[in-house]
Amino acid sequence: MVRNGLRTGVKTGLRTQLRVDPRLVLGSHLLEVSQIELEQAIESELQENPALERIDDFEEPVTFDEIVSSIAPRDRTQHIDDHEQVRSAPQDASYELDWTDLAGTNDSLLDHLLGQLRVGLPERLWPLVTYFVGSINDRGYLTCTVEEAALDCDALLDDAETVLMALKACEPAGVGAADLRECLWLQIRNPQTDSEKLARAMLKNNWDDVVSRDSKAIMRAYGVELELVDAAFDVILRLSPFPGEAFAHGHRLHKGTEPASVSPDVVLKLDVSGWLVEVPGPNALSLRIDPAYSRRRAELMGKAWNDPERRHVMEFSQRAEQFIEAISDRRRTLARVGKHLVECQTGFVQTGEYRFLGELTRTQVARDLGMHESTISRATNGKFVQIATGDVVSFDVFFKPALKVQKLIEEILSHENPDDPLSDEAISKMLASQGIKVARRTVNKYRDRTRLLSSRLRRSA
Repeated sequence: MVRNGLRTGVKTGLRTQLRVDPRLVLGSHLLEVSQIELEQAIESELQENPALERIDDFEEPVTFDEIVSSIAPRDRTQHIDDHEQVRSAPQDASYELDWTDLAGTNDSLLDHLLGQLRVGLPERLWPLVTYFVGSINDRGYLTCTVEEAALDCDALLDDAETVLMALKACEPAGVGAADLRECLWLQIRNPQTDSEKLARAMLKNNWDDVVSRDSKAIMRAYGVELELVDAAFDVILRLSPFPGEAFAHGHRLHKGTEPASVSPDVVLKLDVSGWLVEVPGPNALSLRIDPAYSRRRAELMGKAWNDPERRHVMEFSQRAEQFIEAISDRRRTLARVGKHLVECQTGFVQTGEYRFLGELTRTQVARDLGMHESTISRATNGKFVQIATGDVVSFDVFFKPALKVQKLIEEILSHENPDDPLSDEAISKMLASQGIKVARRTVNKYRDRTRLLSSRLRRSA
């Protein structure tokens, strides 16, 4: 219609707008946090929500059946979308760690590294911190690449590189290196003497000459006397090729008699009655809606929604219900994943022997359990499992097929005759006898990832 030269009219249409369910956001956040962070989240919610109450002297259920039976079944599938959670934590820049003191305690290398990195890095990088530290082997070497870390943690490559640089600056010096050469080089951080400066340069530029101890080649390369070259070799020989061994008694993969000091998120036990799946940490059944709020909510049901008191009581009561439900979902998801690992990886869970590890992916677990892959990723990334042997291992162990081969190679080489080292071909045949077909060149690749010298160099070492 045209009126006074102006066109007027009414336009109708449909417009859809995506709304994110706050319960899914909360569930996503609580599922991915560690035990410590979960306890912090609970304490924070208790402070902010007057309708939420902790039950004193609560004894939590521990088995899978108890956990599942304590939660009312719901016919719904949780597909938790990816939502970036903005978190912050106070950092104390004055806090310093002495690794030589900690090496004599029950702290593991993992604990020690986490303590250093979490002091110096923002909390948004903690998933990367946990991933990198969880990928450190018994000897202190890194078994993943920066690209793998960024991909698995859904993080920026720059952030992954930042965390890796921080890891390599940690004590003990040399930890986080990709190979022996870098490990030794990292230990000469601030060379003071001429011999230390030469040793650092040799490790960076003349590795083949260092391995073969070709003093003449180094003398020609730097125009120095034999005495200085020998002094540089002495510096290198005093370095530790395995910086993680000082902490081996407490490491998550070390089969010692002392308990691992890393707190597991899931515990898998075997007793006379069968397998038990425990989920330590805070339990939703230790929380409830304050009885006074429950009574008042019932009393106010007849009031108008815009009544200030009713709105206050309803909002905080519903918020408490959603929080308790999210913790229940987290606990149930971890229990289901743990039970599935027992079923799929029984041999490894029972013995701790890597030869029993079967191929398994997070995608496969998600499909088997009828969950979204992002849910499984959040439930397992940066978390740890205690297996029947008492060892505490990263969830990543179950999803890295290459780790099985690496560990078997380490085991084979640990029993070889030092005077007659095994060749890559011999190692390949020994693996084949265990049902693992690996080509010689593949053995060489895995041996390199495991930071082990070739047979020729092991003989000369």
